[in-house]
Amino acid sequence: MMRSSPLRLKELFFPQVSVKALVPAAPENAERELDLDSLAISFGLDFSSDGKTASAGLKIASKDTSTDSAKKETLYQIRIEAFANFDVISPEHKDGMAVYLRKFAAAAALIGAAREQVALMTARGPWGIVMLPIISMDRVVGPPPKKEVLVAAPLQRIVKAKKSPAKLAPAEG
Repeated sequence: MMRSSPLRLKELFFPQVSVKALVPAAPENAERELDLDSLAISFGLDFSSDGKTASAGLKIASKDTSTDSAKKETLYQIRIEAFANFDVISPEHKDGMAVYLRKFAAAAALIGAAREQVALMTARGPWGIVMLPIISMDRVVGPPPKKEVLVAAPLQRIVKAKKSPAKLAPAEG
């Protein structure tokens, strides 16, 4: 049986999609995937007061590398913003793990949509298609919440075995 997604996409909007082709010294040696460390990524998710809908926003932009002396050859400078509205399935917007799973799902949806837009915009550029890298969700939404420590039964006293001197086996001879 297939589990349903924690969110259902209602609307997706890109208020900004900007791709600027740069002129690197050696474009043939440049990577075809944007460098993750050269991107600034921000993400947010908010639930409605009743927890039945959620709104998410994502911004991915190339960092300014004009002052970086060890600047890598970059083919494109990008800036993309994406916003989405979601229906929340089984509204559990107060449970830590449920909120984390919804953040994860929303971020994954928006990053996938942004990846598609960047590929589409660069496909007809002078250097060809450049892709957004695979992005770890920990970097975008943070790590999953720690599981609550269950109240354990009273600790039992741990009895340590008495140390006994090791006896050597008799030498065979």
